[in-house]
Amino acid sequence: MHLYNFLQLSALLFCAVACKKEDPLKNIDKKALFATPTSAELEAVRASWQSRQLTPVDVRIESTHEIFKDRLYYKIVSFRLQGIKQYVGALVPVTTSPLPVRMSVYGFSLTDPVIHEAVQTNDNVPFIYALPSLRGQTLSVNINGVEYKAPASEGTRNDAFDAATDDAIASLNALLTIAPQADASRVGVRGGSRGGTVALLMAIRDKRVKLAAGVAFPVDLLAGTSTHQNDPTYRFQFLDALINGSETLPVARQRLIASSPTFFYQSLPPTQMHFGEKDDITPPQPAVILFDKMKAAGMGANISYFEYSNRDHYNIGIDNPELQTRINTFLDQL
Repeated sequence: MHLYNFLQLSALLFCAVACKKEDPLKNIDKKALFATPTSAELEAVRASWQSRQLTPVDVRIESTHEIFKDRLYYKIVSFRLQGIKQYVGALVPVTTSPLPVRMSVYGFSLTDPVIHEAVQTNDNVPFIYALPSLRGQTLSVNINGVEYKAPASEGTRNDAFDAATDDAIASLNALLTIAPQADASRVGVRGGSRGGTVALLMAIRDKRVKLAAGVAFPVDLLAGTSTHQNDPTYRFQFLDALINGSETLPVARQRLIASSPTFFYQSLPPTQMHFGEKDDITPPQPAVILFDKMKAAGMGANISYFEYSNRDHYNIGIDNPELQTRINTFLDQL
């Protein structure tokens, strides 16, 4: 059975063209906004995570699609989290045996809210495959040449990392209520671009996640936003509310910290990171720093780093069987 999860080409995290040179934060204390987090700030983020109610309500199966009769079905599940209706799609094998769960989280595009996934599969799937739609996005899954589309999840897309991780955790919780064969003790998460960051954040926050794999993703949004203040995507995700006065500096800063796996690496389970040598959208250097930091902390057994020569953010997932094999072999451990 083969699942091909290609990095969505349009789901670029950053502006790919030169942005206007201006100072959008001219009235903001940038030194305070982008300072290195204190231990108290990191603890405040952890406390915030612990206090969140991520149990979905109104969970229901919206539709069930037969992929292989009496063997494999694709289900579109809806739920509400904090009043927001969301969707998660899942390939669910018919079995009474417990199965591991693999989740796939997609990237972010400022102009395209549709998540596109292509799956080629046979009838022997040894896991449940879940695709959270996340707030403000629409899930379109093509399985063996047939498209299955869910309605758009409610909510705004601008809180695309910390809140998106809430959504992914709630999606897992919703899936567990409708798939009794799902083994909550064996969960693996993979993602590309923004989805890679969410995969690591989910693994940091939810101990049910035993393995995480990220492809071409930012590990430090605090430093990245400081460097790319003029980028329209960064501004939409982290700065616009601060600039227009609807969000305070401490709130914006906490969201930046909470969106950055590099500050919470001590909680990572075994993790893979995959980067393109020539990626100037999510360059590999911050991930190399994280990799070295984990090795220095005695966590070398928990982190693997792979860099692909002559690959960039656009093509790292295209015709790259080495990447796909590494991730699938890694997740097969579940």
